[in-house]
Amino acid sequence: MDREALARLAARYARRAKPVSLTLEELDFEHHPVTRVVPGVPVWAWIRFPGSAELVAGETFGWTLRAVQVCWTHGGIRRTTWVWASAVSRRDDPTGKTALGERTVKGR
Repeated sequence: MDREALARLAARYARRAKPVSLTLEELDFEHHPVTRVVPGVPVWAWIRFPGSAELVAGETFGWTLRAVQVCWTHGGIRRTTWVWASAVSRRDDPTGKTALGERTVKGR
């Protein structure tokens, strides 16, 4: 397959596959308020899809102590979903091992 065909296939898959986001019950905003920032923080995040998971380069503009809202582009489509904080690390973290929530809590 050439690059153009791969790009078309990725775009078709991105339109069809919806990421699996955390539920409102899991997010529990009443007890875990959202911290919002601008500009966004560059992150690596594991995004779940039905039957698979993908590590994406994205950014976050909001998080709680337990969850992170991740924004990324896949197949030309801008996506946003909530994932557990342990599935996210800052892209500028050289170890890639520290979750975003752990880094932000220490700074308080």
